[in-house]
Amino acid sequence: MIFITGFNIFHIFCYFWASIMRKITILILAGLVALISACVYSESGTYYVDPVPGEPPSFQASTNLDTIPDPIVIDSLEVFYDVEIENGEFYQVEAYSFDEIVYLSDTIQGSFWIIHDSLYRTGIDTLSLFFFYSTNSNSLADIVGAEYNVLELEYPILYGEEEEP
Repeated sequence: MIFITGFNIFHIFCYFWASIMRKITILILAGLVALISACVYSESGTYYVDPVPGEPPSFQASTNLDTIPDPIVIDSLEVFYDVEIENGEFYQVEAYSFDEIVYLSDTIQGSFWIIHDSLYRTGIDTLSLFFFYSTNSNSLADIVGAEYNVLELEYPILYGEEEEP
């Protein structure tokens, strides 16, 4: 008469588990040996490509502050900008005053307001405009849009308070 106890079931399970694990290990090793040849490097001249740079972009940016001598912001000031680019792509424009960003856009023409109350400061500061555009170098970084040129325009602006009558 055969008695099946928990101890006997455990030994049977361990025997079959070890047998299965041996087979799995052998299959994995055989697969690795069969696929190891795919990891061998072979030098080939067909993958070498020298990027041919395109024509450098022609880029110009202008604002209405070019025509305003000594701009003063008492209540607010509207700034217009216009971008002309040939043989390239325009990415974005950023405007900073008092080291704070006051405008960010990706349009080639636009306008934004500088409002004195939003900055809570007085005195002279520089309005810095940064225009980002492509280099047209045809490098991998240029193709994915990670390489750019920057044009910086700076304008001194007086932030003042209204004079009482």
